[in-house]
Amino acid sequence: MRILNSLVSSLVGLGNGGVPTSSAPALKPPFISVGGFVSGGHGSQFYLPHPKKVVFFDDFLGDVVADQWNLVEGTDSSTTDASILAGGIGGILRFTSGDAGTGLAADLAQMTQALQWQASNGGLEIEVSLSLSRITNAYCFVGFTDVVTLEAPIISAASADTFTTNATDAVGWMFDTRMSTDNWWLTGVANDTDATHQNSGYAPVADTKEVLRVEVTKAGAATFFRNGIQVGTVMTGALTPATDLTPTIALGNTSGTSSFTMDVDYAYVAMDRS
Repeated sequence: MRILNSLVSSLVGLGNGGVPTSSAPALKPPFISVGGFVSGGHGSQFYLPHPKKVVFFDDFLGDVVADQWNLVEGTDSSTTDASILAGGIGGILRFTSGDAGTGLAADLAQMTQALQWQASNGGLEIEVSLSLSRITNAYCFVGFTDVVTLEAPIISAASADTFTTNATDAVGWMFDTRMSTDNWWLTGVANDTDATHQNSGYAPVADTKEVLRVEVTKAGAATFFRNGIQVGTVMTGALTPATDLTPTIALGNTSGTSSFTMDVDYAYVAMDRS
């Protein structure tokens, strides 16, 4: 049996077989959505894995970081860290910056994965829920980049509201207090050509959770969301569509000898299958 009907261009219906129960021992047909299943409102939607969608979701439960993540640290590795917070209710990943005070090369804590993501597939997206323990002498980046080794993908050039793009291809939310305007910035670089970076108009608040999301089209255009609301305009040329990418989350101390933390509640990454 395969009864399917169109519902807003997606086929849904009933399939063959089912799981018997004590109250209903006869097999019941399962509900099927050929287009997959999505939960959440616009600006914060999660796909479930299905034949047309690659999905990674981490709620940071347990006491060991999932093998998909790779921790890369600055030279002040005695203090930089990213590990599951003991007793963190619901699962919390805590980043701890270094405290050498000599810059991001020493004090950056960063997570990457294998280079298994591409915008050219379509439907590339990342969403991270996080909070910063302080918003001074701070750097944070959430998005995609093109290397798995330690590298702050896009940073302040430490002169007015200008940028240095260390990555060849990257896109994401950047907070760097060396900018003249200490807000979240919407940033991107495609084959060493900077996109038109945008000031989000929002600054993080210490110890306050916020949800940051980036969606990238097959053409390499990015749309940014904060707490489910679109911020800025669509960024064309955000990255090169065919570049192999990793999701990345990074936290660094930009100056001073006092470390700080970032707590990540969850991380979600998805992409259409090729």
